[in-house]
Amino acid sequence: MIINFLVLIIFLLAIILLARIIWRHLPELKVLDLTSIPQEKKTDTKIKILENKFKRQTQEIKEKLNITTSPLKEKFVNLIEKINIQAKNLEKKYQKNNELNNFRNKSINELFAEAQKYLEDEDYSAAEKALIEIIARDKKDLRAYDLLAKIYRFQKNYDQAIEVIKYIIKLQSLKYRKNKYQSESQLKRQKLEEIEETMIESAHFDTETSRFYDDLGEVYALAGKLNKALDSYLKANVIDPNNPKYLDKIIEL
Repeated sequence: MIINFLVLIIFLLAIILLARIIWRHLPELKVLDLTSIPQEKKTDTKIKILENKFKRQTQEIKEKLNITTSPLKEKFVNLIEKINIQAKNLEKKYQKNNELNNFRNKSINELFAEAQKYLEDEDYSAAEKALIEIIARDKKDLRAYDLLAKIYRFQKNYDQAIEVIKYIIKLQSLKYRKNKYQSESQLKRQKLEEIEETMIESAHFDTETSRFYDDLGEVYALAGKLNKALDSYLKANVIDPNNPKYLDKIIEL
């Protein structure tokens, strides 16, 4: 009985002691609940607000800088492009001058040999330049015109090839005309049809002239102008009736 009473007293004392301990720490719990936690939340919120504000201000500054520097960038890019174009033009001009100097230091025969070599290598642009230099020196060089027509034909520039061959025939016609000293401009203006009748009558068995008409017929045929091709082959046959290939081509058409 006494033991039970003592246990009860001890138990009551323990409860009282625990209550006193809780009562002593109650103010700290109150401070923690009502002050510390809300303050931390307020601090975090404030930091986030400041961060967002900083980001907005930074973005505004970037946008203002872009607006300010954009015209300068465009001007700079345009300037660089102009410089590049001028540099390329100068380079082309320098190369052209070098080519001209290279051509001028060579004879017509040397230039013609070079043009033939370029043609074999299918470097049509270089061959054309060499031939044009020959023609600039001698406007009646049939070899140069003949090879130039072949180049245009290989390049499928049929209209240019036709005009060159027509001009060759005009040059050939000078051999059979009284006025053999027509200027280049007069010869170019004159229509081929105006001189053909007299020339064809006088050019019997001139195999060179008939060959040019044959070339003209072939280019017309390649260009799909079959009536004009036939007309050219007929003229070639009239000039040189002993050449059977002209009659064969007439029959084939």
